[in-house]
Amino acid sequence: MRILIFILSLFNFCNVNAQFILADMPEAVSNNAVTGAYVNGVPHVYSFSGIDSTKQWNGIHKRAFRYNTETDSWETIAELPSGTGRIAAGASTVKNKIYIIGGYEVFANGNERTLDEVHIYNPETNEYEPNGKPMPVPVDDHVQVVWKDSLIICVTGWSQNTNVRDVQIYNPTTDEWSIGTSVPNSSTFKAFGASGIISEDTLYYIGGARIGSSFPASTFLRKGYINPNDPTDITWSAESNPLSIRYRSAASLLDNKPIWFGGSKTTYNYDGIAYNNSGGVEPTESFITYDLVSGKLNESLPNSFYAQMDYRGVATFPRNFYYFCGGMESGQKVSKKTFVSNILTVNTNDFSKEKIEVYPNPTSSVLNVKTKGKFKTELYDFYGGLIIKNEFLERGTIYLSKLVSGLYILKITKHDAVIDSQIIIVK
Repeated sequence: MRILIFILSLFNFCNVNAQFILADMPEAVSNNAVTGAYVNGVPHVYSFSGIDSTKQWNGIHKRAFRYNTETDSWETIAELPSGTGRIAAGASTVKNKIYIIGGYEVFANGNERTLDEVHIYNPETNEYEPNGKPMPVPVDDHVQVVWKDSLIICVTGWSQNTNVRDVQIYNPTTDEWSIGTSVPNSSTFKAFGASGIISEDTLYYIGGARIGSSFPASTFLRKGYINPNDPTDITWSAESNPLSIRYRSAASLLDNKPIWFGGSKTTYNYDGIAYNNSGGVEPTESFITYDLVSGKLNESLPNSFYAQMDYRGVATFPRNFYYFCGGMESGQKVSKKTFVSNILTVNTNDFSKEKIEVYPNPTSSVLNVKTKGKFKTELYDFYGGLIIKNEFLERGTIYLSKLVSGLYILKITKHDAVIDSQIIIVK
């Protein structure tokens, strides 16, 4: 892995953000359904279907790939078991099985067909299992989220020729669909190309396109409180916020806070050309987070690393590691890039209060930690595995000569303060 950027982005906390360029995908692909799963305990990233670099109807395919985070390598896996190809599908992982749901086909005459299929892929066997029960209402470009590693909730989206308000809930254990509380029947809630995530029992989704002349971008953040005793019972609310304007971004969680990466502020067709006839659309250069305490959206400093759009998912693994693959770059270029971003929320007040010094960073052989009193250190590797554990009085030295170049995480515990710090080792 090669270190690309190491930056700080400041809000009311400090986000320490390190990013790495990884091996290229076997081919460029956009609007691909992306998720993560494990094979023999190793995190893998999966990409299903999408559109190739031609950006034409006949470039829409059903090919699939997986990335091994341990070997930094991609391989082609079996393509989706039906159809000629699709875009705007969703991929979700529940109990380490992957469910590829919905999407749409495009034909030579320009007609489109929304799909109701549920494909099931088993990462451990590297095979597709028999299809799940079809969706009650076929949808594409929908919000697809997982509740408590048990249910897949599909919210709004496009169905054949209109934007729908349906909330459809799939139970992988029983292979049954149930109907949740529909979103209110207004363009405030109905959208396609929106993206969302669940934090605890609340579903958050932002942006997307709405019905209207040239499918204008939506400015709303919507919230759906899921009744934990009856997950079909959802209470919906919404608020307008200009930061909510995101079309086909990737949603995940940052320490339980919703976070959205990339996307665009202008809506567009599958070729990257704006619906409003203004020409090619450019991606946005930031990520945004939602603060659960203040109830506010916050936008990061502009960062060209996130300047990609046309996402249909991100593979997320413990300790805030986010893997991205494909999508569209500036100039509507279909991408074959793979990169990983790690964001740590560091409480700068605790750092200042405890007067902890960590140096040098980057480093090649040793890491010094200095503070008053007793403290503990734990050094974790890129995958969250504990490598070195120490206890020190006032100062200590951690020896790194046997470690390879890369990103590591140092956890410092002192009194009631627990602080994560990213360490870069360069040999």
